[in-house]
Amino acid sequence: MSFFTCFRCLVAGECSMPDGRPLIPTLASTYGSVFSVGYYFAVVFMSFGLFNVVTSIFVDNTLAAAKYNDVRLKQNRLTNQRIFTEKAVKLIHLVCNEQAKFGILPDSIALTNFPEIEDLMRIRISPDFFEHLSALDEFREILRDLDISDEEQADLFDTLDGDNGGSLDLEELVDGIALLRGGARRSDIVNVNLMVRHLQATMETLERATKKHNVLQMEALTVLRNNYCGRPSTGSST
Repeated sequence: MSFFTCFRCLVAGECSMPDGRPLIPTLASTYGSVFSVGYYFAVVFMSFGLFNVVTSIFVDNTLAAAKYNDVRLKQNRLTNQRIFTEKAVKLIHLVCNEQAKFGILPDSIALTNFPEIEDLMRIRISPDFFEHLSALDEFREILRDLDISDEEQADLFDTLDGDNGGSLDLEELVDGIALLRGGARRSDIVNVNLMVRHLQATMETLERATKKHNVLQMEALTVLRNNYCGRPSTGSST
């Protein structure tokens, strides 16, 4: 019975005797200030200590579960090729429609039907036109649906223009967006590291071959010089 009474007082906050009289004042008058101080610390510990710990654990588990669900949903979006294809087609239609408004769309592309691949490859996106696209809500919404963050959209043209040609074609636009989807992964860093190692090995091979050819050329020049210098001239022989 005493444990149940302690539970009612410390957890439920209901401290009364069976006849309805308050229990705490009765115990305080019986046991004095020692009971009052002990009851005070017990209530503080239960209210601000144990309850907060339980609440924090519950909130932490809830946030962890929500984060895990977000990661799974994002992973499903990144691996869903159908979603990317739909958004890419919508993006291409947007580019064609906007270029038609500016009068810079190639004449062979008809907006009523989906154009051929050869015609699409003729489309060029200049920095000014890309800035116009970036100001469109529909364009930014497509990028967000493809998990391209707003921070990545700020310098997106320079990022996609890998050859520094000053313009983009649709292949560069779609392939670049596909590579930018999601966050940075360990595989991206490993891929770059392997590419750098391969490039370094290729350059070392090229350096050795160049040095070898230089030596052969120097030997050939030496032979030619000796043969030319050792040959008597025609004027001296006569």
